Amino acid sequence: MDDPPRETGLRAFVAGYPPRAALADAWDEHDRFVGFAAGLFAVGVVVGALLLAAGYNLLEIIADLIGESLFPEEIADFSGLELARFLLVNNTQAFLLSIVGALSLGLLTAWAMVFNGIIVGNVGAAIAGEVGLGFIIVGLLPHGVFELPALFIAAGVGFRLLYRVGQRLRGSRDAIVTKRYLYRTGLLVLAGWLLLVVAAFVEAFVTPALLEALFAERLGGTGAP
Repeated sequence: MDDPPRETGLRAFVAGYPPRAALADAWDEHDRFVGFAAGLFAVGVVVGALLLAAGYNLLEIIADLIGESLFPEEIADFSGLELARFLLVNNTQAFLLSIVGALSLGLLTAWAMVFNGIIVGNVGAAIAGEVGLGFIIVGLLPHGVFELPALFIAAGVGFRLLYRVGQRLRGSRDAIVTKRYLYRTGLLVLAGWLLLVVAAFVEAFVTPALLEALFAERLGGTGAP
């Protein structure tokens, strides 16, 4: 019996490096950088809450500076699918910015994590002061458990790429990127972006339903659609 033809090219490469194994390797390579990104976000949350305690409502300040709200008024008229698309587009931009921020020596990536944390901490504390902590938990947790890890993964990829550049400059690494690195990191990026897709649909459909069911009498005080 003749031997079966050997696979070549991309198919052979993937067969020799299964996606599950590649994804596990990617996480092992990036986990501490993802944790670093999460730490920067946490610092931002604390700073945002402290700014509100000092009397600085950032949404009001930013709206005064740019002459309009950060959120378009027509968002209240969006259907569920339109809202999910709006959220996914905006979050994808932040996701990609966190990765390419490596080109700014990581400064842009770090700022994105801290700034997002400041906004969440400031706005969250402001709303919690009006309607209670429970409202914030229900309003942020269902989609946040998907959205925040996705953004941390993107930032972790950016920080890790910068670290690899540093290793190459120091001579401890032969190449900044390799085929295996691009493959496993691409899978991690894809997994992170799919988390954003889930987060967008949860925020568009599940979060409003939960808020309406649990806090209908309080929604008027928050200006929520």
